[in-house]
Amino acid sequence: MAVSWDRLSGPKIARLQGTALAEQVSGRLARYQPYWRETVRGTGLRAAEIKGLGDLAKIPPAGERDLCPDGDPAGAARLVLQPDESGFALHADDRQFRRALRQRLTSAAAYRRTVDEATRPVTFHQAGLAIRFPVASTRTDLDLVARAGARMWQVLGLSAADVLVSALPSGGNDLAAFALPYAAIGAGAPALHAGPRGAAEALDTVPATVVAVRSAAALEALLGAYGDRLPSAVTTVLVTGDDDGVADLVGDARVLRLWGPGEGRWLWAECAPGSGFHSYPDLEILESLDPATGQPADAGELTVTQLGIRGSALVRWRTAAVGSIVTGACPHCGRTVPRVASDTVPAALVTAAEVGGETVALDLRSLAGALAGRADLDGWTVTRQAQSSGGSPRVLVRVALTDGARVRDTALGVYADIESVAGDGPTQVVVDPSVGGRADLLLH
Repeated sequence: MAVSWDRLSGPKIARLQGTALAEQVSGRLARYQPYWRETVRGTGLRAAEIKGLGDLAKIPPAGERDLCPDGDPAGAARLVLQPDESGFALHADDRQFRRALRQRLTSAAAYRRTVDEATRPVTFHQAGLAIRFPVASTRTDLDLVARAGARMWQVLGLSAADVLVSALPSGGNDLAAFALPYAAIGAGAPALHAGPRGAAEALDTVPATVVAVRSAAALEALLGAYGDRLPSAVTTVLVTGDDDGVADLVGDARVLRLWGPGEGRWLWAECAPGSGFHSYPDLEILESLDPATGQPADAGELTVTQLGIRGSALVRWRTAAVGSIVTGACPHCGRTVPRVASDTVPAALVTAAEVGGETVALDLRSLAGALAGRADLDGWTVTRQAQSSGGSPRVLVRVALTDGARVRDTALGVYADIESVAGDGPTQVVVDPSVGGRADLLLH
């Protein structure tokens, strides 16, 4: 009898992941991913050295700065596998290969469609913090997204009988907006993705049992448009961002969080509040690493290695989220999958701030994330500072330079990075050489 994906033992998970990792690296990345060929091979590492899960540490972690060092998002194309038709035969799974072989003998057009499903990107969504870049998915990748989504539905305790109304903004700039529709498809559940403006009308149209929102503020806006309270049939509210205050607005409905790294394809879910986000061990490998040394850490930077992806394939991808990974059976549902601790993604640090003469809502995580990975920075702090004249506080960013960093070039680079997430750059750059023997830049 086959063991369910969510009830595998620790040794079984390790063996399965090791086999899939070796296949992903040797059979796909080494042959068809430009980033692997240009960067990883430059370190002297050979694909044949990756034989199991224990060899994963030989691969250097990478993030958006490694992918796009000059800030040009076009560098993200190097993550996409680029096989030709003959390459398809080498990395297709057995079922896909047998189907293609039959089609090649009977219909050239059908054969071409099968090859395209596995090799040609058909869908993109935007990701990144300081650098916004497209993440590519093939038709085969979307099958995995739907499979992971069906599993997420199970973790949430939902079924095909549940009806979803989503108030998430549509578009390609948000992982949740990209992945949630595929989750409903994979689960076979009816869903109306109405967006923030259409969600209230949707609740009058369909018998919703599940509502998805970004935050308490988004839910308040929905309730204000609908009539102050959710329909009594709604039993579950899914939150993709900060859930503080949501429980106070929904009565007896459950409040569960969804999250996943923006560069990924699918979402993880809590089975109960605070349970941690349940992962899919046959589709990904999770690590928590010290961001400075790259060594395993109890509460470090989360890195993700996706297994079986043919589009933008992520290996030891640095997510810029800091937290821990929990193993062993979940005390709430009994699943044995690795879980990303719920506090890995802290409540959104959004503050009112004056930027460019206007008061805006600024996410301090994005501000810090914009500076992550800069080789010329040794560290930074982000604080709020009240103005003597009153009004909204200014956000101050102090960055410490590494030895040998060029002050002018770093100042201009930091300015551009902050501008990319805040909508405007800092109003002034002050060089303070007195801190720690190194020059600091005080931006405000």
